[in-house]
Amino acid sequence: MEIKHFSDIDIISKGVTIGIGKFDGFHLGHKKIIEEVIREAKNKRSIPAVFTFKHFPTEFYLSAWEEKLNFFKISGIELCIWCDFEEISFWEPFEFIEYLKSINTNCVIVGNNFKFGSHRKGQISDLKKEFKVFVVDTVMIDGIVVNSSNIREFLKNGDFENVNKLLGRKFSFKGKVITGNSKGRILGFPTANLSLFNHINIKEGVYGCWVKYEEKFFKGALSIGNCPTFENQDRKIEVYIIGFDRIIYGETIEIFPVYRIRDQKKFDNIESLKNSIKRDVEEINEKLNLL
Repeated sequence: MEIKHFSDIDIISKGVTIGIGKFDGFHLGHKKIIEEVIREAKNKRSIPAVFTFKHFPTEFYLSAWEEKLNFFKISGIELCIWCDFEEISFWEPFEFIEYLKSINTNCVIVGNNFKFGSHRKGQISDLKKEFKVFVVDTVMIDGIVVNSSNIREFLKNGDFENVNKLLGRKFSFKGKVITGNSKGRILGFPTANLSLFNHINIKEGVYGCWVKYEEKFFKGALSIGNCPTFENQDRKIEVYIIGFDRIIYGETIEIFPVYRIRDQKKFDNIESLKNSIKRDVEEINEKLNLL
């Protein structure tokens, strides 16, 4: 897949069929748009392409830029045209339309709530005056609208069942293992402290998860919060990898949260905390065996 900044694109003689959107998280609605792009590009013998944003205003991204590019690539997109939101946010709708014409766009695919141009003044009807346009209907799962905003809210509530439903796959995030305060090792449950590649906002608590390292999966107990028993102020993300004893500082692991065990809690003493962690690990080990 070719990746081009919007300012580096010349007219494409073969023409482009282009899907437009942020595509944050690449959920089932996004997948449907891309499927339509691939289908129409094949019919028109044009280049299947997307126009998307690398940086844009949002509370947090659902996926890192490299992950989004990979979703496009494995879906069959041949050209990704990108920009940062601030670079074109002041454009009037006609300017964006002229840009699409300048690269030889012959078909546009968007979601049914698509708006564009300064203050979102551009309408789908404006696009239809210049291009063949396919509008993809909103995807609903169990009565829930599939969109990035709803997925963020489910993440903030620690509801991974609904996150995964709307994504159409298992949600995950990656991070580099960094040194911590070794409290987990003292407790008998050494944890991998993570510096995330992509900031996400997940409700504080303890979760059962799968941990991917060197293409292998391990069960894990994921803790998100400030370790109130030790009166830490900083929010940490750390995972105890069950049955794993390697030192992996500086290496990358991927976390697949499955379900929430409990809230963060301040215990009266270290022994109570150790017993709780032990129960958490036993519960996670048993439940993940059933999945």
